[in-house]
Amino acid sequence: MISAKQIVLFIILLCTTWSYAQLSDLHYLPPLRQGSNNQAFQQQSIYLSTPETTSFIVNVFQGTNTTPITNFTISNTTPQEYVLGNGDNDVTLVRTDNTGVVLRDAGLRFEAPSGNNFYVNFRGKSGSQAASLTSKGRIALGTSFKWGGVPNLGSHVSKSNTLGIMATEDNTTITLSGYDPNCEFRVGNNRAGITDDSYTITLDENESFVFETYIGNSPTLAHERGWIGASIEADKDIAISNGSLNYGRQVGSSNRDAGIDQPVPENRLGKEYVFIRGNGNSNGWTEFPLIIATENNTQIFVNGSATPIATINEGDFFEIPSSNYSANTVGSNMYVETSKDVYAYQCMGGSTNAFTQGLNFVAPVSCLLPDTMDNIPDITDAAGVTITGGVTIIAATTTPDSNITVTDGTGIVTLPPSSAVTGTSDWKTFYLPSLTGNVSVQSTGPIAVGFFGFNGARGVAGYYSGFDTVPSIDLQITGNNCLPGAVLEISSGEIFDAYQWYSDGVIIPGATTSSYTASEAGDYFLRVTRGPCTYDSNSISVYYCDPDVILNKTVDQNIVSDDTNINFTITVENFWNEPVTNLTLTDILPNGLEFISASVSAGTFTYPNWDLGTLNSGQLETLTLTANARITNTYLSTQTFTNTVTNTQDQTDLNITTDDSSENVTVNIIIPTTVITNRRITFRVNKK
Repeated sequence: MISAKQIVLFIILLCTTWSYAQLSDLHYLPPLRQGSNNQAFQQQSIYLSTPETTSFIVNVFQGTNTTPITNFTISNTTPQEYVLGNGDNDVTLVRTDNTGVVLRDAGLRFEAPSGNNFYVNFRGKSGSQAASLTSKGRIALGTSFKWGGVPNLGSHVSKSNTLGIMATEDNTTITLSGYDPNCEFRVGNNRAGITDDSYTITLDENESFVFETYIGNSPTLAHERGWIGASIEADKDIAISNGSLNYGRQVGSSNRDAGIDQPVPENRLGKEYVFIRGNGNSNGWTEFPLIIATENNTQIFVNGSATPIATINEGDFFEIPSSNYSANTVGSNMYVETSKDVYAYQCMGGSTNAFTQGLNFVAPVSCLLPDTMDNIPDITDAAGVTITGGVTIIAATTTPDSNITVTDGTGIVTLPPSSAVTGTSDWKTFYLPSLTGNVSVQSTGPIAVGFFGFNGARGVAGYYSGFDTVPSIDLQITGNNCLPGAVLEISSGEIFDAYQWYSDGVIIPGATTSSYTASEAGDYFLRVTRGPCTYDSNSISVYYCDPDVILNKTVDQNIVSDDTNINFTITVENFWNEPVTNLTLTDILPNGLEFISASVSAGTFTYPNWDLGTLNSGQLETLTLTANARITNTYLSTQTFTNTVTNTQDQTDLNITTDDSSENVTVNIIIPTTVITNRRITFRVNKK
């Protein structure tokens, strides 16, 4: 496990050199899709606010239009509300016939020509649903994302999952891949218009595209969860928004609410998170974090445990059970560390009802978080309906509680006692309900602020802090672009006080300079220190110059009784810096292990061959093979069988990395015990 960061959290003057969280002079809001018009959102508003005391203009552009459709003048004391057209207005929410096609008139762009920074918060509601999305500004722009949200359970005509994409440059190629092959995406009236295993689109500047995987009244496993963790890759910067409009958390139920947010690209993520529990019921339906991996072998640690609660691969996700919160009460907390950068979402309840859930995309904690959030405008208003208003605060433990000031429409709010966070001495949390008006949080140390509320069946959640204060430390490979001879270093050449390199999440002893010559394939990142602050680079993958196919085999039981089913798990990964082609794995079971069934993550399996075709650099695939174990030699009470998997491909596998391709299974016969009781034995003597 990566040990907890030894962060010394004083008053961080360095933070003043970085922009505040989610504040930007430019914001993109891609359009989205709701499962049925007016069922998730009918009334919609966008709230503009800023810490700036001097007024400035914000221009609003629709789609590819180069002329503003409207503008607003805002300052710290005069936030503004932009009221949008209702329901499927083809701007923020698209109609059926505008789903799955390239759009020129949808999506919004907000820009301050003066360069001043401001917040953009989108809120919507219908008769029983509500949700909030906060734009991440320029930090939302990037080329590599994962589709995020939480599993959408149950059925109702309004239940669907959505992904909106907006391009920032002409001729931008975007590919969606890595979803369940059974996922279907809407094109107009055809809910299954896209069924390919990957889908590529090309957008020009400010054009947009909306994906929808529709659940309705016919839920399937693929549409409930198969889209989570899908990869969105672009060759130029894009912005995305994602989530579900609407989604449910009970199998077999029509319960539903809306949940959307805007994530940041993969190079803006982190490995350390703190979650604060909402008002959800103790059954855990609506109260849990969900972690999405961006790399293979990502370990997840909870509340300082040295044992991972789960290990997941790139594109996979894990729901952390709500039982890991410090309590089953509102305001309790949970500390999560991961070995590699992850997307972190939080499902939280507006009330104890299972149909008031909200969705937050959560920022990693860092000593470079801002010290001010000023402000959340009109916290009790959700596009015209009054909701309860409250905030959650994550703060540095070195900041005295008395140095944290919360104000709302009534003035200064009394701060409750802080809650300690198990597993870290760096952070503490606060929960403040019943706030009104414009809400501001001021501190002398780093803070992260979220807000929440509900009205009847409507639950709302939003996150106003994080992401953009952590410097982007991008790594590059110099020398050879593969092993041996690959040298890793910071592409900008920026200098820091201290350095520590990690390989596959494990510290590399003695690797404490600004560059590192890699000796084996893997995923590397650099942890740097400047003054009191410690933070991490993006991860970079290094592969061999020569072909290296890695085989690994495990079995769920090494010792079994006769006539027992066992499960072998075989993984294959390509550590070559080029694709392996015509790859086939062969697993011939020895006499005594009888083939029963198999399932694969990619390719096709016809016993004994797993045909994968092409395996790209770093790609990892899995075969699960079930066999029945029987003793074949009736004179033996115990037999051991060895099962070995082999690989063939166009290239010669140099086996630079040692394979673990065999497993032994010992089979025992249970010999019945015979007990003889109350038997009469007669001896007869023959006489001559």
